Amino acid sequence: MLVALALAASLFSVYQQKQLTASQQLFAQGVKLESLGEITAAEKIYHEIYQHYPQGQEAAEALLRVGKLWQYDHQDEQMALLSYLKLEHNYPESLLVLTAREEAAQIVKYTLRDYSRAIEYYQHLLDLNTGTPDQYYYEIADCYFRLENYSQARIEFETLLEIYPESFLVPDVLYRKGGLLLLEGLVADARSAWQGLIEQYPDSKYRIQAEFDLAKLLEEEEHLTEALQYYRKLEGRLQSSLLEEKIKHLEQRIAKKLEAI
Repeated sequence: MLVALALAASLFSVYQQKQLTASQQLFAQGVKLESLGEITAAEKIYHEIYQHYPQGQEAAEALLRVGKLWQYDHQDEQMALLSYLKLEHNYPESLLVLTAREEAAQIVKYTLRDYSRAIEYYQHLLDLNTGTPDQYYYEIADCYFRLENYSQARIEFETLLEIYPESFLVPDVLYRKGGLLLLEGLVADARSAWQGLIEQYPDSKYRIQAEFDLAKLLEEEEHLTEALQYYRKLEGRLQSSLLEEKIKHLEQRIAKKLEAI
């Protein structure tokens, strides 16, 4: 009985293999080789699929896998980018275009540091009307920040806040928006952004830094007593030698002022 079952299982496996198309069999072989760490052999098979079976469903995924092999195994981002762009160009209707565009955008921004070009890549991602558009807006805003175009970075952050008010990125965006407003010389607006963050997201990791920055604003405006109160509220919550220096410095300044009266 056991022998019969084993034979049946073996025959069923052979039957399944025969049901696969040639491109599917090749793709399965490539995936297996890749899982075994035989990267060069797997890559050769993926190229064979693309060259000999360009109309098959596996061709687009073969290009995607080649791109990831170049990106993460060979660490050759230019070749990876070429593969992702080839996928997008040759298979524009494929669902894998989203992944290819995301990987390409990350390469252009974080490896090549071509922020102007990266903005175009993230804009193309927005055109797909899928994926994580709030994240794409964030990346675009961050690119403008790195290009020192602070007003446009703020506008992009504000667009994100308007369209995706429930995004998990909102606390981060509110904090960064405050910093951008400060860089633009809009101190009152920066203060309002940070206060809004504190009130709306009291449990956010950005709250403490926003409170610290508000205290710095008070100090710069010579509201020393109020600034000292803000800094003291952060004791035990913000472990920073800078905080200790701020408190000590303000205490000395206030003491000198009192002596002078």
